[in-house]
Amino acid sequence: MLVYTILAFGYLWYRYIFLVSYNEKSNYGDYKREVSIIIPFYNEKPDLLVSTVLKASECSGQKEIIVIDDGSKLRDGYNALKELQKSIRFKLIRYDENKGKRHAQIIGFNEAKGEIIMTLDSDTILDKMAIVNLIQPFSNKEVGATTGQLEILNSKQNFLTRLISARYWNAFNFERKSQSVLGAIVCCTGPISAYRTSLIKSIMKDYDSQTFMGNKCTYGDDRHLTTLTIYKKNRVVYVKNAIGYTMAMSNLKSFLKQQIRWKKSWLRETYLLSKFMFKNSRTISFEVIFTTLITFFSIFARIGLMITLIFNPPYLIFALLLLTLMGILHSLYILFNKPEYFIYSIIYGFFHAFIVYWTLIFAIITFRDVKWGTR
Repeated sequence: MLVYTILAFGYLWYRYIFLVSYNEKSNYGDYKREVSIIIPFYNEKPDLLVSTVLKASECSGQKEIIVIDDGSKLRDGYNALKELQKSIRFKLIRYDENKGKRHAQIIGFNEAKGEIIMTLDSDTILDKMAIVNLIQPFSNKEVGATTGQLEILNSKQNFLTRLISARYWNAFNFERKSQSVLGAIVCCTGPISAYRTSLIKSIMKDYDSQTFMGNKCTYGDDRHLTTLTIYKKNRVVYVKNAIGYTMAMSNLKSFLKQQIRWKKSWLRETYLLSKFMFKNSRTISFEVIFTTLITFFSIFARIGLMITLIFNPPYLIFALLLLTLMGILHSLYILFNKPEYFIYSIIYGFFHAFIVYWTLIFAIITFRDVKWGTR
């Protein structure tokens, strides 16, 4: 318990130290290139799908939009897009058999003609300046990928979506921003990220054919693209003002299934990174080792806490006070920048400790199950 507490406090200071060094107005110049936006979808709600494509078309910057229907059983979305093609220009591709998100992306990658490829989820609404802002770091030739900020469209739907909104804000503005300063981003968020087309072409075959423990990989597309980007010794940069809005899971069961899938991809890609990160990047090595140690030490901390509570039940009060203190310290940045999320950020700390964390154990137990879970 003591070791975990020291690591947890160290983690917070580690994040804060690099956070204050983040320069939101980095001098990248005025980078202008054509961007190929790849939008795969499967059984997406027609209204949301149309809004995604329409808002992407309204974004500033030179672009082409390629939408791929990954064999949806329901044709409502495809039909709605065919109708939309009467008013705006974009490429629409469909095949009858569902082959997975990666297969759909690969088709889009092969069609792309822009110098930059942007991955966009079919339920993500872009801010008007998102594309222009997202590609600015590519003026630095060392940068191979950029990732933007996600906010929640349905944040006020219920208590769970409010918690998720606070978690997303922290994930991007506290954690990923700090990682970007250190040069240690290990996951470009799938709904709004961009890559050099030349990089994508060089890793496309490995991305499409990835297997792990004898199974073809179906999830963790964003993490694996980032892993391959790092493997090619490219920098990954977070762009705070490249903003997309997405729908959060509004019921606990779907949310936990999503978390299990994300934990599985984290386990897999952390292992793959460990095979080459020491040769490629000291900062990424430090990030991966530190966060992995905290994650797995917390298992022993929880076991130790359970044993302690059996013999000394009043210790629970101290444990809850300590968890509250950690939640407050972790949420100080959100307090001064997004105060309406402050209380929800603290509550999420308890939610994570008592519920979300255990999805990691379930992910380990069911690791060989490669089903998507929420599709």
